Amino acid sequence: MKKSTLTAGLKAVMDQTVATKDKARAKTILIGGHFSPEVRRTLLLVQAEQENIGKNLKQLLGEAINDLCAKYGKPEPYDSSP
Repeated sequence: MKKSTLTAGLKAVMDQTVATKDKARAKTILIGGHFSPEVRRTLLLVQAEQENIGKNLKQLLGEAINDLCAKYGKPEPYDSSP
């Protein structure tokens, strides 16, 4: 009996978490590409640097996109505020 109650509670929490993520993703698009594994390793090394502690990969890629846009004189679209 307790197991089914626990299972039901966990399922409810998971369903709510998935629904929240789906709503957040509905306002975004995926931009991606296939790169060599070395690119991923290098990004992880950048993420591990002291000045980047606490930043996730999405934040670092957003910064990189802003740097690229600045280089070409375009508006910087990534906003790091939550």
